[in-house]
Amino acid sequence: MGEQDNELNQDINRSLRTLIRGLTQDNVAEMYEGYKALFQIGVSAIPRIRAEVLKSTWSKLRYPNEIRYVSGLVNLIHDIDESEARKITNQLKNNGCDLAVARILDSVCAFTIADYTQYNVCGVNIFEHKKLVTKQNVRARLERWLKNAPIEDLKEIERIYILRSEALKNLGNYKPILYVINLVWDNPSSRWSPMSWLNNFIIESALYHEIGHHVYRHTFGQDPDQENEAEKYSDRVMANSNHLLFRIGRLLTGLTFRTKSQP
Repeated sequence: MGEQDNELNQDINRSLRTLIRGLTQDNVAEMYEGYKALFQIGVSAIPRIRAEVLKSTWSKLRYPNEIRYVSGLVNLIHDIDESEARKITNQLKNNGCDLAVARILDSVCAFTIADYTQYNVCGVNIFEHKKLVTKQNVRARLERWLKNAPIEDLKEIERIYILRSEALKNLGNYKPILYVINLVWDNPSSRWSPMSWLNNFIIESALYHEIGHHVYRHTFGQDPDQENEAEKYSDRVMANSNHLLFRIGRLLTGLTFRTKSQP
């Protein structure tokens, strides 16, 4: 075994320890740190991760963090190689894993990258769900919107997922460390409908909001200061793009303010 192989194994073991510690202690920052490092290593890390998963049949769960442990590791394998994750899931189910584990692993494997159309906009990898209910040209709008953000603000964004409305409760979210943005595309209206303009305005604002989280490298959780900073970033990009609806909204806000200020 060469020096490079030794260094790779050390990196895998170190990152796996970080991930496992995060999973067992419910430390989200450590989960993502170990997860990202192993994902970047790729298929070479799968044998070690698989070995950790198969240390148990998971037939009898004694602690709540056991589900988080096995599902987190299988989810990582799935992100690296979907077919390998399905093999491990089938093996665990055949070995009599707990029903709760089986259901979660089936849910992990139900996600497939084949459901997404992949393309690149402004250097960012976009994954657009193929079953979006929309009459819009999503790619064309993203090309226009992302050009409004400074190119340096888009650096290191790993990917942007364009999701259906049922996929998330919120309009979007940002995953620190992984540098991934999830954006809900909820606009079934026809192109020239006023509702379509409003829906696109909301989606565009949400996109810039999540980019704002990335620019300021915000951490986990709903922190009011972070949300306010991301919202100010979104407003600034919208204002600089001279967005019609933003200008109208700002005008109405100004009129309301002046009306309330009158004696």
